[in-house]
Amino acid sequence: MIMLTADRAVESLVEKFASVCSDDYSLKTDRSPEIIDYVMGATDKFPNMMGKTSHYVYRTVDALTKLGKKHEGDLFFRAGAVAMHLESNYFRRSPWGVSAFDACLGEDSEAYGLNGKSKNPDRMAALSSRLKKMKQFAGEQEILTELKRRVKRAQWLFDSKKADSEGNFRDVVDALMLVHLCLQLQDDFTNTDEIKESREMLPRLFQHLLANDTVKLREELYSLIEPLIAGSVQGKQNSSTQLLEEEFLQQNRSELIAKHYPEITFSPKHHISHAVFHQTMVLVSSALLYLTNIHGGKQRFLENVSGTGAVLHEIIQHLHELYPMEVRQYLLSMNPRSRNANELLAGIVPLEEPYQLIETLRLELNSYRVSWNTLKAAIASQPEQSKRAYEIVKAPFLKLCFQKMMLDQDIPLLQSDVTIEEAVFQVLRQPLEGGRQGLAIARYLSGEYSIEEYWADKDSRGLFNHVNRDRKRVNLLISISFLPIDSEPMHRFAILLTHPDWTIDIVSDMYHSYAFSGEQILNTYGNDPQVKREQLLTSLISLNGMTDYTYLSMPQDEYRRILQQNMEHALKQYKKLPTDTRILTLEVAFEQRDTLPKKQLVAAVQAGLQDASKRANSIALAEFNRIPDQELYMMIYRAEKKAAIKEMALTAIRSLDNSKQLYTELLENEKSAEWKNLIQILLDTAELSPEYAHAALADLADAKKMSRISWLPLKELPALIREADGQPLDDRIKQYVLVQSIDHGSGPNERLNELREYVSETSLIRFSKELLQLWIQEEAPAKEKWIMYLSALFGDIEIVHILTPQIKEWTENSRGAIAAEAVKVLAFLNEPAALMAIDKIKRSVKNRQVKGAAEEALQLAAENLGLTAEQLEDRLVTSLGFDEKGTLQLSYGERSFQVKVNADLQVVVLNEETGKAVKSLPAPAQKDDPELAAQSKARFTQLKKDLKTMVTIQTQRLEESLSKQRLWTAEEWTALFVDNVIMQKFAVGLIWGIYEQDELLHTFRYMEDGTFNTVDEDETELPSGAQIGLVHPLELDQETLEGWITQLEDYEVKQPFEQLKRAIHLVEAEDQAKTEYDRLPQEEFSPTALPKALEKYGWIKGPAQDGGWFNAFYKEYGDLVAELQFSGTSITYYEGMEDVTLESLHFFKPHGTRQHYYYADHKSIALGKIPGRVFSETIYDILRATGR
Repeated sequence: MIMLTADRAVESLVEKFASVCSDDYSLKTDRSPEIIDYVMGATDKFPNMMGKTSHYVYRTVDALTKLGKKHEGDLFFRAGAVAMHLESNYFRRSPWGVSAFDACLGEDSEAYGLNGKSKNPDRMAALSSRLKKMKQFAGEQEILTELKRRVKRAQWLFDSKKADSEGNFRDVVDALMLVHLCLQLQDDFTNTDEIKESREMLPRLFQHLLANDTVKLREELYSLIEPLIAGSVQGKQNSSTQLLEEEFLQQNRSELIAKHYPEITFSPKHHISHAVFHQTMVLVSSALLYLTNIHGGKQRFLENVSGTGAVLHEIIQHLHELYPMEVRQYLLSMNPRSRNANELLAGIVPLEEPYQLIETLRLELNSYRVSWNTLKAAIASQPEQSKRAYEIVKAPFLKLCFQKMMLDQDIPLLQSDVTIEEAVFQVLRQPLEGGRQGLAIARYLSGEYSIEEYWADKDSRGLFNHVNRDRKRVNLLISISFLPIDSEPMHRFAILLTHPDWTIDIVSDMYHSYAFSGEQILNTYGNDPQVKREQLLTSLISLNGMTDYTYLSMPQDEYRRILQQNMEHALKQYKKLPTDTRILTLEVAFEQRDTLPKKQLVAAVQAGLQDASKRANSIALAEFNRIPDQELYMMIYRAEKKAAIKEMALTAIRSLDNSKQLYTELLENEKSAEWKNLIQILLDTAELSPEYAHAALADLADAKKMSRISWLPLKELPALIREADGQPLDDRIKQYVLVQSIDHGSGPNERLNELREYVSETSLIRFSKELLQLWIQEEAPAKEKWIMYLSALFGDIEIVHILTPQIKEWTENSRGAIAAEAVKVLAFLNEPAALMAIDKIKRSVKNRQVKGAAEEALQLAAENLGLTAEQLEDRLVTSLGFDEKGTLQLSYGERSFQVKVNADLQVVVLNEETGKAVKSLPAPAQKDDPELAAQSKARFTQLKKDLKTMVTIQTQRLEESLSKQRLWTAEEWTALFVDNVIMQKFAVGLIWGIYEQDELLHTFRYMEDGTFNTVDEDETELPSGAQIGLVHPLELDQETLEGWITQLEDYEVKQPFEQLKRAIHLVEAEDQAKTEYDRLPQEEFSPTALPKALEKYGWIKGPAQDGGWFNAFYKEYGDLVAELQFSGTSITYYEGMEDVTLESLHFFKPHGTRQHYYYADHKSIALGKIPGRVFSETIYDILRATGR
């Protein structure tokens, strides 16, 4: 017997399959050797295993699937035969996994909807070939049994009461496809009767379809649809009748009958049951989906539509005239999450009417949280379709939403003599949509009921039951929100809004509507005696930040305005507010510090200092320390009860010129002996050096704080040296520094800068460094992280050198939180090296928490400097110590060597005798200084490492700049690419453009001699006010592109990355109107390599879902974002991760920050409207990441 392969990788997969297959069958006996012998072809003897006995063979099928990806010859089908023999009927029926039968038939056998497309031009021939192999090794009975099971399943689903879910259609089409395959191969079967019996079990429509009998198919279709034409479906299941105007539908019916069915007479009294209608729709829709599947996709079906296909297609279009909403729903049953239904239905049914727009509104308005931005964008982008939709829509609520959003966007209605107020009451009084609750609220709002009469009815009050998530209830509230703000019904609603105790519940529910504004209600009716202003205001301020997910928040800008206008009220209920809301309250208060009454500003600072939230505490502390403020300090001391805050205020008074006078005033009014003692000390030392006050205050330190620092060897810590005489200071000063830092765990205590008045800078640096190292030696307890901030206050560049490797170590050892905190600490150091370290961490560390902290720190630093993040990163680009000529001297003592960076961005040493460049320093000679030589060698080695890192980072940054069309001013460009000798090397190898309003005007190249060249090699000047960016080949005509390529080749210039020869990708003509790119690579990709590659090209991972799973990547292009969805994988690596596949790509304009990209429902933009560079670069990234 000949072995089927000599491929060791395949043999390994066979061994794995045999092992798990044996274990899934029985753990008592190892049958893997006989399984291997059979699968590898060493024997034809089938393994001795009882059939259909294993209910759980997930691992076996998984191993079989992996084997099939590597090898699809006889070996695979032998393994498949073993797995099929093993799996029980229970397992094969299970909906949770892939059966061995499905695995053998292959991925292309799975039924798909209108978006599917087979990779194989002749799908059924390829499947037929696989089925033959399955028959050869597993036997025909295995196939016949599966055929019978599938047909029975389909038959059961034709029962109208059971055929409802999307999976039903998939099962029906799967059954039809297997019958089709078996009929094709029936000459190879010995038992053809079972195949015929299975076919005859199917409804006659499918029998005629499988027989390709056009005449009988037409007759059967006529008998099925004749009742649907002659009568109508009643009840709520008829969504077309529910949604669309009766006159519109009747006109369609009349035209259809006159043109195609003159022999049929419509009778409105002839009612069809939903069961009959549903069964007909399942049959007709399944039949069409079956045809698209056997043709290999919708497009291939439409290109070859004839015979039975043409008959079925015609009938589908006729039904669409009468029941458009239902036909669309059934045809899309296998594509329930499609972003653009019309793309899928194109060619199948007419698309002139605005059914997709109506569906979009209906579905979105029924979702838990309505994406009004999506709806408004859909209406604004299709004004004519919106007008037509308003004309043919009947459902009052849907019609009202169309009317409101169209009017808000100045889209005139074709015909409407109904005001918004009248339309609202139509919804409320309509029995199906308003019900009893709608009628009751309508009577109250119109003045028919008094508020007492309305509130007395418990059922009526159910409208405001926050726990009831019924969409009809929410839709009634949305309708009410559309009432004009100054109308009498809205006035009556404002009164009702504050009548009950559950105002916050009502307010929250009202924010289901984009039109509702609590701020408007407050401003319009806040002074009305019947409206309880305080109750409404309390509810509005409490709303944002509620931890219960059932509460909706108001827009942030509206909330900020409410806080600004009602700060006193907000501060009164500060302690009752959620954490995020408290933080926002402080931020808003401090933003308006110049106009806010002093009493309120003090209350805000005091509230923040008392807050248990570290973030809130640090914001208040920053405000407290911002500038010396006598009134603030005095008011806080007098009003505060917390000792630490009172002490802070007293200490702060020391910085004021009249501190002695203020201490005297406080001493006269103070009753507490303890506080009198402290004030007296401060008064006595007010005119002395702070040294004396600090020492005295150390003696009064709180016992709890002293116990917190007991682990530190105070006396062994480096002495603090008096600047004036160089003598060591009292240890109490060290104690004071430590005690005063304990409460500062989110930023340095700026008040300690007083020490600089009398302590030498050198001793402060030494003290800080030693303290930080001691903390690290004690395993860096998070509770004492204040030590890092203290070290940042007085430390120098050494703190950067200590913390940077520690951040890496902590990150790698599951201490992401403390690593992220250390990144923030670096930002407080007044050292460029600290920002450079943060920048490197941002680019090299994968931990999201640490990476996020680095991004936040750089963004904050950029804002403080009035720069963008990119501009700050430009300023952090170092020259690595090279001078303006690009050289650097390294000394061995008597000998020195000139080091430079060559055109290939490598460090080289110039041999002064020969003038040649060599890659390394020579070995030290006997006359050289050993210590200097060792230092120079170490410096040279470090230079090579630093340059390699810098080249990697800057190449990545520049390529991202090309991708995103970043522009520099002429001054910025010169500072970065001319003044920095290393960046010059990059500039020389790239082609640059002068831009105006993002349009390319001219191109140029920077030359090594410092001049600028055109494509024709003419010298040019750089305009002073120019905007400069990297040119994309997409922007160049062929002559210019070839000219630049030739010039670089003539000068033997190698580009640092692919620029001119970069692949260009354009939107195909047929894809211009599509909102989803459907030409993504279809292979399977590594779950680790693909994410890593995409992140390298500037893509961001989507948020982790349940179980640490994510399934999206985003790339930001200014005000555009690309979203790439894939099958999903784990955030963290584990052995056995499945390969991933790409699913969809689309572009949108974000409405919020990147953390909301995934959760927000954005309106996808047509591919034809995406800027060429953005589209091309997105596809280029994806193809690179997938190895194309």
